[in-house]
Amino acid sequence: MNPPATACLALDQGTLSSRALLYDETGTVLCSASRRITLKRIDAQHVEQDGVEILASILAVLDEVLAAQQATRVNIKSAGLATQRSSILAWQPSSGKVLSPVLSWQDTRAADWLSGFESQAELIQAKTGLRLSPHYSVSKMQWLLQHNRNVQQALAQQDCVITPLASYLLYHLTDQQHIQIDIANACRSLLCNLQQRDWDAQLLQLFSMPPALLPECRPISYNYGTIKQTGIPITAVNGDQTAALYSDGEPASQALRVNLGTGAFVLTPVTKPLLEIPAFTRSGLLAGIASSNQNAASYYIEGTVNGAASAIQWLQQCYPDMDVSQILLTKLSGDGQQAVFINAVGNIGSPLWRSDIKAHFIDRQGIQSDPQQAVIAVLESIVFLLTMNIQSMLRIKTGLQQIDISGGLSNQDYVCQALANLSGFEVARSQDTEATARGIAWLSSPDTDNWKAGRIEKSWLPLTDEALQRRYRQFKQYLKDVFGMDIQV
Repeated sequence: MNPPATACLALDQGTLSSRALLYDETGTVLCSASRRITLKRIDAQHVEQDGVEILASILAVLDEVLAAQQATRVNIKSAGLATQRSSILAWQPSSGKVLSPVLSWQDTRAADWLSGFESQAELIQAKTGLRLSPHYSVSKMQWLLQHNRNVQQALAQQDCVITPLASYLLYHLTDQQHIQIDIANACRSLLCNLQQRDWDAQLLQLFSMPPALLPECRPISYNYGTIKQTGIPITAVNGDQTAALYSDGEPASQALRVNLGTGAFVLTPVTKPLLEIPAFTRSGLLAGIASSNQNAASYYIEGTVNGAASAIQWLQQCYPDMDVSQILLTKLSGDGQQAVFINAVGNIGSPLWRSDIKAHFIDRQGIQSDPQQAVIAVLESIVFLLTMNIQSMLRIKTGLQQIDISGGLSNQDYVCQALANLSGFEVARSQDTEATARGIAWLSSPDTDNWKAGRIEKSWLPLTDEALQRRYRQFKQYLKDVFGMDIQV
């Protein structure tokens, strides 16, 4: 009798949903499960989630996949966990009980506190690869220490940790219940040293962050423990966007990955952090760790757009009579479309870094009578910001090739063609758009020799689109003229 085929399990905890997917040794999905989760947008700065709900959703999709008939026929040799980056919560290490809401990566409530460190911004970037932004977790951690009574009481009893979301999930998922975090998620805190791949003593002191409140840093590829009642080892943990780089296996040096989720992200691997190169420092881009083991690490540079699916949600909330979901199901056309959207949903991220601008339309004539204009304007604004990031990448890295696109909004053909037209790169969409899940499955698998790249479902070559180019110039000129941004138009 032949031994059962092997498989690996991917747990993908994102901003709006939790997913579990089982992959065979070639990277083919055997079965999957998904649960929506709640995002509470209290106001422009306060964005929260419920840690208990998130944990329950992960356990539910895990149970559903493991109970599927396909899972009973294979030997699940490993599992990987990918989570939204920069989202944090406080909890008790003695019991695992939550002490606070999850403060989302989109939460910027502590921006004023963080602005007090502007004089140290260059030092922070040199160590972490990040800009001084409240989207990263240290300011949220400090807000909990200063304002959350549950946290203060638990701290007095020496029974409190404040961690990235992945640490909390690992504690509850595994038999061992260690308090640990992968270096990729840790690096989105403004507290980690990219070179040392650990918490940075100088930054901990600068931000008055007690080390005892933080989890132990571990490599991305590491034995994190076994999933309760299954014996399945979790052998990789990573951030969602960085995991997506590995959806087709080890990324080529010229790879360019765009992943469109709640936010939009463009990443490319580099052989070293590049932090010492002045062109990187001036680029407005980010750097981080994509994969690592006990001995070595691989790095990436990143452009980030805070408003992608969240910008679509913003549009629906601002125009409740507009059936945005139905419009997105139609064949969109930008012919004659005049509206331009300044996409400051969740603040404008790289490469511009502005938090003082509200999301709004310019040249709004016709939006109410032709709501498709508004939807197209929002989609185009995502493409505009992605293109600006790609152009920044081209100034510090040559040889970039085809854009591999994934994530929910990649299903919009209009977005893919517009990105090809503006960036000048061919855009290719895989049949399996779950790049994060595929990536963390590959990273966790002990044997990837038979892993196959995702089959390209459709690709778009750059076309001349003078109207789109005109709106892109209008977008940049408006930011330059109205907000004084240093932009090449």
